[in-house]
Amino acid sequence: MTNEHVKNLLSELCYFDEVDITHTFSVDGIRILQVKCLNIDSQQIFELTYPDSDKVDFHSDIAEAAKAITNIISKGIPA
Repeated sequence: MTNEHVKNLLSELCYFDEVDITHTFSVDGIRILQVKCLNIDSQQIFELTYPDSDKVDFHSDIAEAAKAITNIISKGIPA
């Protein structure tokens, strides 16, 4: 998945601001990352959750969030 594809996916998640949508990235059936868009005070915040460690990162910039996601999925392993 390219960085542009990830940016498009993040834009789509935020488009539905009245619905709580979580997108899960998996490799070989193992969840490595979950992402959702939070709309807080009219600002989009991307919440990245790493299921194996329960680590949570927040990104307010779509390019920054896409880069973090692309790095994780290209490795194919949990953070």
